Amino acid sequence: MNFFIKKDSTLPKLEYHLTQKIMMEYNITDEMLENVAVTFSMIDADSGLYRIANVPANIEFKKLRPQYPDDFIYELTYMFSLNDTKKEGRFLGEFCLDFIQPISCGKLKLPTNDVINIIISDSITKTTVI
Repeated sequence: MNFFIKKDSTLPKLEYHLTQKIMMEYNITDEMLENVAVTFSMIDADSGLYRIANVPANIEFKKLRPQYPDDFIYELTYMFSLNDTKKEGRFLGEFCLDFIQPISCGKLKLPTNDVINIIISDSITKTTVI
């Protein structure tokens, strides 16, 4: 998955679709998603240094369409800050779901078989005042 954003921008927000297929593959229930902590991390692809480390992210409910199992029900989102997009380059992003249940806890990092390539490109305009 590729995501593009301009330097010194906060929009668009990063969205990762949590499909029914993924939920079934990892035995994730709607009840589990009621007690989950979602975080986002991003590392520099060249240096391997974290640009964002375990920052709170969001999970949003979307409309269910049972006839299309590949449609997403939930969406993991992260809204970038100006500081996050200060440096241009290629970065790798990852969402982490920490399930908090009375019986046991678990952790899932998404995407599992892929990466979120985040490309922060230079902008020809300067809108921030220092």
